[in-house]
Amino acid sequence: PLSPRPLLAVLLVLCSPGVTLLLSIFVQQELLEAPAGWAEGWQLFLGALAQGLLQHQLYGARLYPCLALGTYPCWLLLWNVLFWR
Repeated sequence: PLSPRPLLAVLLVLCSPGVTLLLSIFVQQELLEAPAGWAEGWQLFLGALAQGLLQHQLYGARLYPCLALGTYPCWLLLWNVLFWR
C-alpha cells in the first residue's frame, strides 16, 4: 500500500467485523429513536454475539461459523499484509 500505515491501521480497525457490528447497533438504536449509551450499546453487542451463537446451536444457522471461520481470519490476514516488512 502506498498510503501511510497508521491511517490504514485505523481504517482497518474501523472496518473490522466487531466494530462494524457495534456501530450498526448504535445506528439501529438511532433509527429507532432510542439512542443507546456506551454501556447499553456494549450489552446489545454482547447480546447480538450470544444470539448468533445460540441460533447456530439451536437452528443450525451458518452465519456464525461463516464469520468466525471466514471473515475474521481474512481480516486478520489484512493486518499481516498491512504491516509486512
